Amino acid sequence: MEQLASIFDVFGGIRPMARALNESPSKVMAWKQAGHIPARKQAEVLEKGNALGLLITAEHVVFPLGHPAPNVAGSEASVVCDENPKAQRKGRSQ
Repeated sequence: MEQLASIFDVFGGIRPMARALNESPSKVMAWKQAGHIPARKQAEVLEKGNALGLLITAEHVVFPLGHPAPNVAGSEASVVCDENPKAQRKGRSQ
C-alpha cells in the first residue's frame, strides 16, 4: 500500500498550515505531536486545503502523519468470536 504524504508537509509546514487555518502554530504543532487532528477540526482542514488547491483527501486528515489505513482485506489473520451476542436472535442466519 502506498504511503501518504504528511498533511503538514502538503500545507508547507506547521506555520503555513496554522496561518491557513487561523490557528496558532503551537496548536498545529500539538496536532502533529499527537499524531491526529481533532475530529471537530477535520472537516475545516479538508475544506481549507481543497480551497487552497492542495491535493489532500479525507485520508490525509484522518492519518495526518502519512500512515496508511491497514489492508484489512489482505490480512491473513482470522477473527474468531466464541460468544453469542445478547442481541443476536436464535435461529437467525447471517
